[in-house]
Amino acid sequence: MQLTTSLSTNDTQRVAEHTPLLREIERNDTHRDPAGGTSAACGSNFAAYLDIVCIVAGTGILGLPYALKQSGWIGMGLIVLAMIATTYTSILLIKCLHYDGHTRLTSYAEIGYHAYGNVGKYVAGIFNDIILLGVPVLFLIFAAQNLNDLAVHNFGIELGTTTLTVICGVFVAVPFIMMKTIKEITILRFVASKNDLTDSSKGYQNCKPLVVIALSILDTPDNRSDLPPPKHKIISFSEFPVAFATISFSFGGNSVFPHIEEAMQKPNDWGKVVTSALSTCAIINLITAGVAYGVYGDNVASPVLSSVPNGLALTIATLMITLHVLFTTPILMTAFAHDAEKTLKVTRDHLTPRTEFLFRFLFRAFLVVTSVFVAVIVPFFGDFMALLGALANCLLVFVLPVLFYLKLYGWKRVTTLEIIWCMFVMAIGTIGCLIGSADAILALVKDFRESKV
Repeated sequence: MQLTTSLSTNDTQRVAEHTPLLREIERNDTHRDPAGGTSAACGSNFAAYLDIVCIVAGTGILGLPYALKQSGWIGMGLIVLAMIATTYTSILLIKCLHYDGHTRLTSYAEIGYHAYGNVGKYVAGIFNDIILLGVPVLFLIFAAQNLNDLAVHNFGIELGTTTLTVICGVFVAVPFIMMKTIKEITILRFVASKNDLTDSSKGYQNCKPLVVIALSILDTPDNRSDLPPPKHKIISFSEFPVAFATISFSFGGNSVFPHIEEAMQKPNDWGKVVTSALSTCAIINLITAGVAYGVYGDNVASPVLSSVPNGLALTIATLMITLHVLFTTPILMTAFAHDAEKTLKVTRDHLTPRTEFLFRFLFRAFLVVTSVFVAVIVPFFGDFMALLGALANCLLVFVLPVLFYLKLYGWKRVTTLEIIWCMFVMAIGTIGCLIGSADAILALVKDFRESKV
């Protein structure tokens, strides 16, 4: 009996010693479904990589060539700097989700609450929701305008942006309403992109429009002989601040990052995944902006598609970019709906599966209808969103992750060199916020003045 007791005690001690390791292995091998329960079949690192690339490499890229016109070739360095700063804050943001080492926080707003109480919760939550709800509305407007232009240029038919906005809303509603989580939306988009190229994926879908744009630009000397010879500058000081703001915000998208990380099978690989994804986006941005500015110089327009000659290449590029934003919209809306449904207790922890689906269907249908209504009715929504986006993007991408990190982990645990870097990153965001807000206010003033004429 003595020997048996001794062995049992030793075994218990060994199990206790290895409990943290066993928990870590379990965390990497299973996934906590937001609706409750665990599943081994969750998002791979590659799926997370694709989602980040799809969200970040969005329509903002079309304005980067013009930003190079405003800044000169030095803007290429600013693109790299923005990527490095965004990668750093994206890692900090996810690190804050696990700051206590025991439980995982679920949202940006919850991080804010743990860091600064209700003030942090409301600031982070409100600006996060502005991005998650406002950007989809902009994407609906953008897609409808693109499709209308394609119909006019290719078939001579004016379909009207209102009708096309409703059609785009229906297109977005199907996956958004029927699929509950980011993981399921990812699977849909992965399958949807399979018809592009052999063994293609969403990453190729993002790159294809850029390849078409590049081919169109390189063909310009034969098709646009009316353009004067392009002029280039190493650095331009007159509009450098505006270019700095545009480039700083070209890597926005971390509003969705907590949800992408939550769907990962191996969340400990987040740093590698987000670094790879944002590096890919930086390469895409550098190639597109560099080629466009190199060919057009000070003749480049914003968006860059306005500089590309009419033809098949422009049609394909416009169509593919439109599909890209329509496939991105459900991801953003799902991120918002997922948080809202947990707050409203529209989950299987509180409702039967049938009731949960019904309430989720009604709630998400309401979100789609509201988004379409705002896109059609609200005047100058684009410029209003530019103002709110300048504030929200600044805080969410550059400022809040740093402030939350320093508060949750403590200044004493951060090296002096890292504190200096943190201050620099927040300065980037603050400067971009001020300049972007001023530019958006001027655009709004111009809109209202012209509307009275």
